[in-house]
Amino acid sequence: FSGMTTLSHWLQRLETLHPAPMALGLERVSQVYERLNLDFSTTQVITVAGTNGKGSVVELLQNLLLDAGQRVGAYTSPHLLRYNERVRINGEELTDEALIAAFEAVDKCRQDVALTYFEFGTLAALQSFAGARLDYLVLEVGLGGRLDAVNIIDPDLCVITSIDLDHQAWLGNDRETIGAEKAGIFRARVPVICGDPEPPASVLRQADALNCPIYCLGREFQITALEGLHFEGVNAQGSRTQVDYSAPYTLLPANIATAIQAALLLEGVVVREWQALASSVPGRQQRIDFDGIDIVFDVSHNPAAARALATRLQTLEPVERCCALFGVMSDKAIGDIIAPMKPVIDAWFLGDLVGNARAKPARDLAPLLHAQGISMISVSKNMRQAFARAVSLLEPGHRLVVFGSVFTVAAVMEIIERRKSRRSLEEDI
Repeated sequence: FSGMTTLSHWLQRLETLHPAPMALGLERVSQVYERLNLDFSTTQVITVAGTNGKGSVVELLQNLLLDAGQRVGAYTSPHLLRYNERVRINGEELTDEALIAAFEAVDKCRQDVALTYFEFGTLAALQSFAGARLDYLVLEVGLGGRLDAVNIIDPDLCVITSIDLDHQAWLGNDRETIGAEKAGIFRARVPVICGDPEPPASVLRQADALNCPIYCLGREFQITALEGLHFEGVNAQGSRTQVDYSAPYTLLPANIATAIQAALLLEGVVVREWQALASSVPGRQQRIDFDGIDIVFDVSHNPAAARALATRLQTLEPVERCCALFGVMSDKAIGDIIAPMKPVIDAWFLGDLVGNARAKPARDLAPLLHAQGISMISVSKNMRQAFARAVSLLEPGHRLVVFGSVFTVAAVMEIIERRKSRRSLEEDI
């Protein structure tokens, strides 16, 4: 990799190291990890798996720990606009230079081992964290759990968020099978936090087989959301604990409860303030004002996430018109993603995600909408044109929901940033 001087060059090259973009298994990544000889003996590791909500729980846990005065590393995926978003130390993204140094260290130890993009990136993140004298490391599983690269690290606390159907080609076609894959992060006698109120039996069996203390939403801990949030759970000493929070929040109460319960179980961590519960995650039910139009970004890309988004939209202040800008990957359960959103969307704008081979072409999406009786559809050749059409037909006070994929959200965010930059330049002139 000599001559790789920029982060973009490295990222392009990482895509070529393995013949498949995704190859689950720990043999290759474990081999290189052992050569790196990293030491996390003084760092407490929290591993977060699940179908939806992983990124939210990682963000909340990071901020709760920072508020408690801890040094914290956080690893998430995928990113929206910059790869650097994936690797953070004390809430700050790693610089290009720091990431390149980590990539170089991994490449030196890799020798002839063919790593996937995600495996290489995970090892580089761990390389960066190992030298940072961290108290806590919060790791988000990329896919599944048992065979995910993150699972090479033994956690001190395991967290599972919701469990639902997604990535069935890799994880299985039912919640029981998918749950077993996600429970692959469990270790003997290591506590488990489960944020799914109806966990598959496979998760409970795995916890029992390994003698893991397990704390389940709706059983050991619960949250109610009325005027504010009221949480009840268990602390590290086994005593019941309550948390009341009345300030605004944007993340789902179930994910907030899961993060609080995890933080309470960490020995020596005393969370005196709860401002971190106001955390938001870019692209997760994120709202911005664009010329008076309320834009809601959500990376929901499976049926369960779409149902949660539809429920959330129904709790927002009503608007005269609510439209969708929709783009999704071909391998998703597209009809089941559309169905829960149908009652809350007045018109649909579709655009191609140019250059993304996985994306469903807009012209092929339209018939799937028609099949559900949806007639208000606009098809464009790209997301830039789709966004322009949408905002030209919306007025101040209307709402545009951008959803279906992280790629869709990222594309529209970049379009808006370019528009803002162009306006700023024009104002300067």
